[in-house]
Amino acid sequence: MLKHLAIQVERMPLAVSYPSRGFTLIEVLISMVILAIGLLGLGSLQLMSLRDNTDAYNYQQATLLAYEMQDRIHSNNDSTIDWTTVVANQGTSCNSLANICTPAQLAAFDFWYWKDSVSRTLPASTTGNSVEIKKSSAVKTAGCQGTYNSSLCLITRWKRTNSAKTGVLSGDATFYLEITI
Repeated sequence: MLKHLAIQVERMPLAVSYPSRGFTLIEVLISMVILAIGLLGLGSLQLMSLRDNTDAYNYQQATLLAYEMQDRIHSNNDSTIDWTTVVANQGTSCNSLANICTPAQLAAFDFWYWKDSVSRTLPASTTGNSVEIKKSSAVKTAGCQGTYNSSLCLITRWKRTNSAKTGVLSGDATFYLEITI
């Protein structure tokens, strides 16, 4: 009644060869090295961008401060003032509307105010004076040609934060503004 069922069992080979699925450890390590090199490049790019932005900000601040000083010189239109010899002096008589000061006192206060604003806003210059007022004919640079006899050159200097070649501090930057009085 019961028939013997013959079941044949096939033996599986010991080494099964499947098509490879996934990555080997060496492939993963190589891709991580390539990713790390790319991230280092992005970090360096971010650092250079930050330095260049700081330089641009400082240049903008120097420009604004020089134009403010130009406005102060034009508002103090006393022709007897030699702006190239004015000594910066905060004084006590020019810092409120209640006190009336002479044009010379106002010129000294304005020069002090410009110098103080530059020292508080920009990194200190490595070459000495951070602000100067000279005759344009004595400067003779691209920013101050000295085309008029009465023209002055407002010079603002500050320490740069970036150099295109080395990426380190590269001395001072200078902003020249020629004005006529």
